Amino acid sequence: MVVGGGITGLSAAHELHQAGREFVLLESTDRIGGKIDGGPIGPLDVDSAADGFLARQPEMAELCVEIGLGDDLVRPSGGQAFIWADGRLRPIPKPSVLGVPLDADAVESSGIISESGLHDLREGLDGEQAPLTGDATVGEVMRPVVGSEAFERLVDPLLGGINAGSADHMSILAGATQLATAARLGGSIRDNLLVQAGESAKTPGPVFMGVNGGTRRIVDRLTERMGDSIRTGTRVEAIDRDGGAWVVRTSVGSEPAQQVILTTPAAATARLIEPYCPDGAATLDDLNYSSAVLVTFVIDRERIEHPLDGSGFLVPRDQGLLMTACSWSSSKWAHYDDGTHAVVRVSAGRTDDLRWLSLDRESVVAALASELETTIGLTGNPTVRVTEWRDSLPQYFPGHLDRVDAIDAELAKTAPGLVATGAAFRGLGLPACVRQGRSAARR
Repeated sequence: MVVGGGITGLSAAHELHQAGREFVLLESTDRIGGKIDGGPIGPLDVDSAADGFLARQPEMAELCVEIGLGDDLVRPSGGQAFIWADGRLRPIPKPSVLGVPLDADAVESSGIISESGLHDLREGLDGEQAPLTGDATVGEVMRPVVGSEAFERLVDPLLGGINAGSADHMSILAGATQLATAARLGGSIRDNLLVQAGESAKTPGPVFMGVNGGTRRIVDRLTERMGDSIRTGTRVEAIDRDGGAWVVRTSVGSEPAQQVILTTPAAATARLIEPYCPDGAATLDDLNYSSAVLVTFVIDRERIEHPLDGSGFLVPRDQGLLMTACSWSSSKWAHYDDGTHAVVRVSAGRTDDLRWLSLDRESVVAALASELETTIGLTGNPTVRVTEWRDSLPQYFPGHLDRVDAIDAELAKTAPGLVATGAAFRGLGLPACVRQGRSAARR
């Protein structure tokens, strides 16, 4: 039995389906897909969460091929990304890895940081570091390498923005594997990252991919394939032992199960495993989640002054805006470009910036529309959709991977046949969730 109908649970169910195993997937809500969703807004159908995924982590693309969407995989435009800094959109300097700039001259040309910040950047990039041992925050490792100003204007907006968190608190092992790999080697982290970038460049193909028509098609296709094995509106209340197997008690009755895979959010998983895995349940209860809001604007292209000749922009904390990022979706993805409308998706919310939670929807839209007028010259009355993701983004603090390893070990010892996984464990990107779901099914 699989509990939870997000992409992790769907991937676990798909693995079982592929293997010819009997299974049931239970989802407490009336909708399958978790954080993958979408729908019509104005004349277009637009994703309301992730609209693409990392292509160099192959799990999501492989899944798409297996369910018959391989021919619908598309790559984004690859256009320039920007930073909003000091009243202007400035190109993010290249080369960089996860926001870490590798060429100080390119940063100087961008105008993103001051002369003193450039001095710190040059000094840090030219320096050598002791090899990283154990875990640490991204800030602890990378601030000495790039300087505080470059860190706050380039690294944190990217890494912190992905999770609606802070790179100063993020585990480098769990949240920034490329940086951790470079730091573990010691010496010049810039040189180590340049080697990484060179190796990546040898691998053909895009960095990101999407699905023509939106990522929601992946959920729809998986749901179609598994049919009656998926049950919505069924909340799991408890899991009881039954000899060497289990009885799953739900809001609509009880069912036997030989094995159970939990892919629910941390608090729900903690509640279900607590009788058998009290230490692991306590760890999950302590896991912090952040909240974010995504507002999608669809408007006639002529009502935006900026040419939108790129993928979008990030906003550092020190700029004082409510928004954290703005994606120019109709420029990134051909399936959002009808030749007439612009699709602009704006995110807000961080662990240390909860302003949007105190505003009603109309106020959130008004504030972000005003910021779009300032940053890209949006005018007029767009069609708008507000998607709230409350307590949806787990925060990985240092030691996170050791803690989830301990949960796995405790469950294996005290509750064989009961497995917990998902975004709270080893990655919240789509490929990471697919990988975890399929791995849990194989186990």
